[in-house]
Amino acid sequence: MRVQEKMHRINVTLNGAGADLVAAAVKARYPDAEFVPDSDADTARWDTSELAARIRTMKSPGKLLRAYRERAGLTVVELSRLVGSKYPNIVAMEQDRRTIGLKMARKLSDALGCEYTVFLDAPSTTV
Repeated sequence: MRVQEKMHRINVTLNGAGADLVAAAVKARYPDAEFVPDSDADTARWDTSELAARIRTMKSPGKLLRAYRERAGLTVVELSRLVGSKYPNIVAMEQDRRTIGLKMARKLSDALGCEYTVFLDAPSTTV
């Protein structure tokens, strides 16, 4: 039986000083790498795309809290101990059933190593 691994394409734009050096280093390490000329007709700004707008509407302080907690490798119980809260409160915050106040946002940011403002921002409703 023969197995073939498919390689996913990675699109990267190189510009500015040193772009040629980076391209040469990539080509030296990966001889099969393909370089195609940049075409502005095929590109779109990410921040104004429909997908970016949909992602922004799906973000909430609770979802961000869960993402940061999981990134830190903490359980809900461990995080609740670090911030001095009961774990059902953390669960309620992650499920957006409980708002995150300024004081709690600062405690969470200290425990999770992020900016406290991410937990205070209301989800965007523009699409």
